[in-house]
Amino acid sequence: MSAEPGRLLIIDDEESLGRFLGSQLESLGHRVSVMTDGADALQAYDEVAPEVVIVDLWMRGLTGLEVLTEIRRRDPAASVILLSGNVDVRTTVKALRAGAEDVQTKPVDLDLLSAAIDRGLERSRLMRAHRVSSTQISDPYGFFDDSPAMRRLTRLLEHLSQNTTPVLIVGEAGTGKGVVAEMLHQLSPRAAKPFVRVWCSGEGDVELCEALLGSRKGDGTQARGLLATAAGGTLFFDGVQRMSARSQELLLEILRGEGRGVANGSTVRVVATTERDLAEDVRSGAMRADLYQRLAVLPLAVPSLRTRGEEAIRSLALRTLHAQRIALGRGPTRLSDDANALLCSLPWPGNVRQLHQVIEESFLGALEADVLEPAHLREALARTGMEQPGGTWEASDRSLEQVERRHIARVLARTGGHRTEAAKILGITRTTLYKKMADYGLGDVGGE
Repeated sequence: MSAEPGRLLIIDDEESLGRFLGSQLESLGHRVSVMTDGADALQAYDEVAPEVVIVDLWMRGLTGLEVLTEIRRRDPAASVILLSGNVDVRTTVKALRAGAEDVQTKPVDLDLLSAAIDRGLERSRLMRAHRVSSTQISDPYGFFDDSPAMRRLTRLLEHLSQNTTPVLIVGEAGTGKGVVAEMLHQLSPRAAKPFVRVWCSGEGDVELCEALLGSRKGDGTQARGLLATAAGGTLFFDGVQRMSARSQELLLEILRGEGRGVANGSTVRVVATTERDLAEDVRSGAMRADLYQRLAVLPLAVPSLRTRGEEAIRSLALRTLHAQRIALGRGPTRLSDDANALLCSLPWPGNVRQLHQVIEESFLGALEADVLEPAHLREALARTGMEQPGGTWEASDRSLEQVERRHIARVLARTGGHRTEAAKILGITRTTLYKKMADYGLGDVGGE
């Protein structure tokens, strides 16, 4: 075979024939899933994540052509091969025009089918590589991967980018919610207009109002606020779960296009992020129900790293490693199998941001090596609050907040309590660091 073995999906309503063909293809090294119903196969499509689909043309329920049309709509990178006991020129032309890789007759000639699968795998991988490359251009921070969960998110992003309805992005810390918000803006017709970020601290209502609406200068004129700055573009509220009651009221006025200075609010698209379920905050009274109803019309969930699968962890780690190699001009060029296994065995409570940090720190300690090994990862893992499996780590022992508190305390200790330097290392603003120090009871230590 000229192509590396791939992930195949066979759909044939004659189960015995599908399983027989599947066993033949598995003997060639492919990973094969077999299903007997087109609708069921489409429902499970993202979980199976096939590179090549082999489908019977004439099935009960959805026909092969109908399955082909839906797969091409959902996943243009997938290759589809149609099989039929009776193939005529008209049907073949129709299938090829609909995007089929090939149309072959039953009983199957395994050599001909293998050649078509090889062509399909090469085309599918080339298209997926191009898509990942394009995503990296829009995602300079490396939060996206080609896992089924992130492919679903990318499709939703492309869809949601074309309207003006507010979007609520939900996800754990470190999953890349801010990157998703920026990509939503980049993909939209508003891309040439401003993308303005508003940090929601839960404090400083007067400052937030002045920042959004502008304040009176000494000469009596009105200073330009963030709402006016974002006109025609996107106004991004980062962390709405921290909003105070007055700030929530102001955001509601913006969404309604009402109130002082917000009459043109309808020209701004509002995007917000939260790390927790705001429906629970509504029940507890911490979040206004009318604000939640306006924000959560189009919720967008960003999956945690641990749910994206081992291939996602590996690919994101390699991207970070390669970026470090390019930046420094030396160091490891790949992960060892043991290092990859170690990374894939961890729960990653800090998600992609934590993975980036571990690889970046480990890379600096392995500049003279060609391969990144587990020994290079140990110290960085410990600094981010994780230990190797078999050590003292238990996933239930530490909450995400405990891991974050421990990491911030270590960084502050390393910098001698110098908050400006610590904030740079942590990749957050000094204001955010102050807030987290207060939340975690780390005390008023160190200097500016």
